[in-house]
Amino acid sequence: MANLVRQFGKNIFTSWASLAIRVLLVFLVNPFIIHTLGNDQYGVWVLVISILNYITILDLGLKQALVRFISKYMGVKDYDRINSVLSTAFLIYNIVGVLVIILTLFLSYFALDQLNIPDQYMFQGRVALIIMGINMALGFFWVVRGDSLGAFHRYDITYGLMILEDVLRTAAIIILLKCGYGLIPFALAFFVFSQLKLAAGAGFQRRLFPFVKIRLRWSGHGAAREVFKYGLISFLISVAWLFISNTDNVLIGYFLSTSAVTKYSIAAGFIVYLRAFIHAVSFPLRPMISHYDAVDKIGNIRFIYTRGTKYFYFLTFLVGGITLVFGDHLISLWMGPGYEESAMILKILVLPAAVFLPQALAASVMYGVDKHRNLLYIIIVEGMFNLILSVILVKRYGLAGIAYGTVIPQIIIYLIIVPMIIRPILNIDLRRFYLSFVYSAGGALGISYISGYLLTLLLTPDGWAVFFAEVAAVILISILFGYLVFDREETRIIFNRLRGRD
Repeated sequence: MANLVRQFGKNIFTSWASLAIRVLLVFLVNPFIIHTLGNDQYGVWVLVISILNYITILDLGLKQALVRFISKYMGVKDYDRINSVLSTAFLIYNIVGVLVIILTLFLSYFALDQLNIPDQYMFQGRVALIIMGINMALGFFWVVRGDSLGAFHRYDITYGLMILEDVLRTAAIIILLKCGYGLIPFALAFFVFSQLKLAAGAGFQRRLFPFVKIRLRWSGHGAAREVFKYGLISFLISVAWLFISNTDNVLIGYFLSTSAVTKYSIAAGFIVYLRAFIHAVSFPLRPMISHYDAVDKIGNIRFIYTRGTKYFYFLTFLVGGITLVFGDHLISLWMGPGYEESAMILKILVLPAAVFLPQALAASVMYGVDKHRNLLYIIIVEGMFNLILSVILVKRYGLAGIAYGTVIPQIIIYLIIVPMIIRPILNIDLRRFYLSFVYSAGGALGISYISGYLLTLLLTPDGWAVFFAEVAAVILISILFGYLVFDREETRIIFNRLRGRD
């Protein structure tokens, strides 16, 4: 068991390293990309990705099913069942890949015409959509052979390959744009390095897990029924979640403009990377939770959820306080003039995100113990209210209306409903949970906002040096506050477990 926890620590380290490098690359390169392509052409790229994200529903929830059952059977060393599940999934994914190509070709000629895309970028948008659609189709072919290492508790390899892919792809994109190329070579860079990463993953899987024998065949109704029963709910969750995460951009493209899509995506991108930071922990936890569930250690799962949410609330509200104080300065320094609306949207989104994101641990718990049907109901309700409110509010408030339509359901659902659903699953005390929330979130928000505001009164962060110095000071003050108020013995236990010590 110590080896499992130690491997989880490696997974977390590499996932955070991958995220840190990706954020750094985005921070350094995205202004160059946006200014080189222009708001309209970059907005077309955002819409292409949003459209393709809807196609990922054809995964049918199988990736989550693979994580669940491979990690479960690894726990009891049932390699025959692992091969049965993988072979069945491989056959299904080959069919899905063909469907993705067909659907991409259809959407490239019919979907883009319905959006407010300037005529001069329509051809580039179509070709980019086809390239990225083929990339997605081939990605489905690779899932079982090279993109399922996380299910074997080897997220460290997956994230290591992602780091290499991000660095090489970014370098290629910079060269292409400096040479005057546009959206089509931009998409080709994504295609080439994505496929190289997946091929490398396949090589690692063959070497590390030689017992895996995948055949392009149906492995019996038992394996299929097991995968589909779990995967159906995961599939419906993916449909609902993709609807939520891409609705904003599509509504903006329909009601407003591609330029508005770019401005909104700048703000939303910060939330995406904060979410990625949380998911870097919560996703590797899913196979670990399934393992604990298989050996009937519910107390370990409860410890993960209650302690994890407490520390994540501190983190997200620390980021929220910093964003409220420094958000305007960040957007101005990073993007230059003309993006004030992006800063406004960022401030609207950040605190509700601070409420919502730590509950990624609740999602991991529900996936890990096969209670994810509850998550489906949650996301369906959120998606319905998101769409209705956004359509109503965009007509009156523009971009801000889209943001309000997103955050209002988040606050209600993830602060009230989700803890009520988790309570009977893990037998947690809601009163203690909310006291922990107020303690962590309120403390982090208060100390970060007050200290940041006072620092800006002393010296306006109108340059990068002052900006980073003041943000670093706020982070250090907040960490000191957290060190003083959190249970040090509890923190010591957590770090010892991650190092594989008792």
